[in-house]
Amino acid sequence: MKYFWFILYNFFFLPLFWLAAKTISFFNNKLKAGFKARKDLFKHLNPKVRGLDPKKKNILIHCASLGEFEQAKPIIDELDKTGKYNFIVSFFSPSGFNHSKIDSVLRSKIIKTYLPYDNPKNISRFLDVISPAAAIFIKYDLWHNLLKELNERRIYNMVVNSAFDIRRFKWRFPITLSYKKYIYEMVDVIGVTDDEDKQRFDELMDNKSKVVVFGDTKYERISKAKEISSRKTLINGNVLTNKNVFVVGSSWDKDDDVIFPVLDKISSNGLSEELTLVTILAPHEPTEDTLEQIEYDLHVKYPHLKSIRYSEINRYDGENLIIIDCIGILMGLYKYAHVAYVGGGYQTGMHNVLEPAGYGIPVLFGDEKLSEDAEHLIKNGGGIAIEDSKELYKNLLSLLRKKDYRAEIGNKSLSVFDSKNDASKRIAELINKTI
Repeated sequence: MKYFWFILYNFFFLPLFWLAAKTISFFNNKLKAGFKARKDLFKHLNPKVRGLDPKKKNILIHCASLGEFEQAKPIIDELDKTGKYNFIVSFFSPSGFNHSKIDSVLRSKIIKTYLPYDNPKNISRFLDVISPAAAIFIKYDLWHNLLKELNERRIYNMVVNSAFDIRRFKWRFPITLSYKKYIYEMVDVIGVTDDEDKQRFDELMDNKSKVVVFGDTKYERISKAKEISSRKTLINGNVLTNKNVFVVGSSWDKDDDVIFPVLDKISSNGLSEELTLVTILAPHEPTEDTLEQIEYDLHVKYPHLKSIRYSEINRYDGENLIIIDCIGILMGLYKYAHVAYVGGGYQTGMHNVLEPAGYGIPVLFGDEKLSEDAEHLIKNGGGIAIEDSKELYKNLLSLLRKKDYRAEIGNKSLSVFDSKNDASKRIAELINKTI
């Protein structure tokens, strides 16, 4: 079976994947940027690697995109405490490469790079250049030829925050499961978040692979980000004083279609004589086209919603909807919220529900494409899945009017962090012991 997957991957899937991605790149700016950057990858990478401390070991940390990089941060911080490593962080997606930032002071150097196209020649050259002592994959994005070359060179590797997601077809269908087993057999350590995932991976691997419960670094990342954002003032003055604040994070048009009628109705009727609502809306992609479409819809359909862009907040004059027209501040905005809504549940799949949960507030979201974290919140009583505008109106009004009820749901939301563990410390200890 090993040779079957090797041949199928390299002579069928990889060429087909490249051809499809190249074709789509003519119409997709993200893919186009990725191809352009990879064209001169080694030209930019070589001098950066030569600037690393030769006395330290190089650690490759691969992240598919920005979300995975955020989960890598606690691991980088923990490994950096030893002063023994340089860090090479690779990305598949331009959004991860372009927007990733380290928000703590490191003792060692860190460089960013795209992961090259996964053919044997590119991967061999890539590993020759960076010469890693170990490789850490965050959550997924395991590439066949990279893993194969790491194995052949006996370079220690692990995947962390890994999840066996039985809700997804590829984790249930026998053929795709066979390929996953083949891929994970090349991983030295499969780091999972809980005992349930360990049991599933053990069964998949016939107990032949080393599966370790580390916990989940995203809890640590969110706690750290919360600590940093608490020191920043994002909205000044009396904009939010004596008001109820509803923060909508990473919304898509289908989320807006559910949310805006509710906000318009609340703005028309009022919460009560004492309560005023202001909403902070952070679109998933705040491009000028997206912002203009939102503003047009508000003007045409929702007469009781008056909006202002965040970049013009110094001209605030009582608007009840603030539209965020930049990226990178959403985590800090949740600290102002009495209730939060996280987008993607009707369209692309849930965005990060744990960020608002970390502030101990009720979290609402669409009910069609629930993430594992959203289901965990629902199970703990801190998250509420919303079917439509009618259900959102009922729940939002209840949460805003009843402080005790809101506090109760918020405490349950925060409870998901009560069992927060030291995942990054356990991962770093294993790395330090092994290489």
